[in-house]
Amino acid sequence: MMFADLVDFDDLTGQLKELGMTVSTAADPETVHSNLREWLAQATAEEISQARISLTAFQAASEGLILPAAKELLETLLSDLDAD
Repeated sequence: MMFADLVDFDDLTGQLKELGMTVSTAADPETVHSNLREWLAQATAEEISQARISLTAFQAASEGLILPAAKELLETLLSDLDAD
């Protein structure tokens, strides 16, 4: 029997923390989005580029295994990163 480790909201917020973003483990998607916008206002071009690369790789690695709420937030975050 095969077991899949589904990617959830906690996994995504953990990834954001690794990038240096301040995210509460109890945060909801709207709060995480707000945290990203605050981070973007202070981040260097290099940090933004690294976040984009890291989150794109995270998205590719979790394709088909990411839960809908986390997937929606990840797509929103990547869109915000591309806008900057």
